[in-house]
Amino acid sequence: MTFLALQDAAGPAFFDVLAPADGIDQVGAWMVALFTLAVYSFLYKDNPFYKFAEHVFVGAGTAFFTLQYYEEGIREPLVEYIHSASNLDAGQMVSLGGYEVAPMIAIGLRAVAALFGLMLLVRLVKSDSWAPRWPLAIMVGVYAALKMTGETQAKLVLPVQGLMRPLTNPNAAAWSSDWSRIQDTAIFHTVGTTVMVLGTVFALSHFLFTYKRTPLLGGVSRVGVMVLMVTFGSMFGFTVLGRIALLIERVETLGKTTGNGYQMAGADGGMLAALTSPPLLVGGLIVLVLVAAKLSGKDDDDGEPARG
Repeated sequence: MTFLALQDAAGPAFFDVLAPADGIDQVGAWMVALFTLAVYSFLYKDNPFYKFAEHVFVGAGTAFFTLQYYEEGIREPLVEYIHSASNLDAGQMVSLGGYEVAPMIAIGLRAVAALFGLMLLVRLVKSDSWAPRWPLAIMVGVYAALKMTGETQAKLVLPVQGLMRPLTNPNAAAWSSDWSRIQDTAIFHTVGTTVMVLGTVFALSHFLFTYKRTPLLGGVSRVGVMVLMVTFGSMFGFTVLGRIALLIERVETLGKTTGNGYQMAGADGGMLAALTSPPLLVGGLIVLVLVAAKLSGKDDDDGEPARG
């Protein structure tokens, strides 16, 4: 029996770049365990494992976004666009920013955009040059105009539109014994809309600084502060729950690589399989290295031995 046959009979090979037919990816399992546990090792303190994972993440992210920006900012809108526009027949139009224009006009405008991009790069050669100011001014002006309309629509028009609705819903049932459908009842609609309208008015009253703080305005303002605190608390809770969801996902991913063909020894589901799986071995290695560094006195951030 050959070595490859023995290897196939024994189970999936370690560090197999191409996952076998059963879908077990040894390289992926070890990388998931290494980088996940290395990042969470920062909860103990800053250490070489965390720095390694951090540098790999930054480097891989930089490479990914560099290629993405090249694809979406140079190759597709410039090279491929000009090539397809130049091959159109006479009389055909091409889309440019949602408008149908002649191919030569589109190619000329794309060439002007490419020229502005090159003018921005002049700053790398001469920082005080006049060339980058023109494209930068155009970018800031256009972005400010687009952002102003978008922010006004999202943070002013839509909220005001949401408040301008009736407090009652005649098309909904008055009440429902099914609590899973209580939000579709008329009473729930009336109470919810009333709370939203009054909460908005109370919160806005807290920012009225041009009127004297009478007892009535002061009381309404205090209620508005409570509304704001509830809002900020719910936003913070939503953020925390999102981070907990990410933690649960990471733990679930690590659990999938505990045994189930990823182990170095033992059968699936056994104690030996769990102890020789990538998460347990990588976690044990990180703990042993940190404990050894602590015992050897090389624990300070500046590299100096710890003083008693």
